[in-house]
Amino acid sequence: MEYALGAVAGLIFGGLIGQLKNLFIWKKYLRESASSGAEANTVGGLYARAGISYFVNILTLAAAFFLRNAVPFHGLAFLVGTAIALTVMNKVLAASYKRFEDKQKEA
Repeated sequence: MEYALGAVAGLIFGGLIGQLKNLFIWKKYLRESASSGAEANTVGGLYARAGISYFVNILTLAAAFFLRNAVPFHGLAFLVGTAIALTVMNKVLAASYKRFEDKQKEA
């Protein structure tokens, strides 16, 4: 039960950070690039956002790692749940962008 609670807490923590990261780093960029066409897709902006995204992931996993002894459940399960949630949130962003792009093509 301690492992399950740790994993669920990690999923919640990683999912929250992943959702905020996608909201503040990627959503605006993806909408602008979809509405403006290829001119808005600057390589520098894309690389900068990807670097910031990786840095946020590293900080989130580092926070989960250092909190592993402070949480009242299994710390390793918390860390694994956080990593899984961060990965899943990136896939959710890609899927939602694909749906948004398909709607733009239909209109």
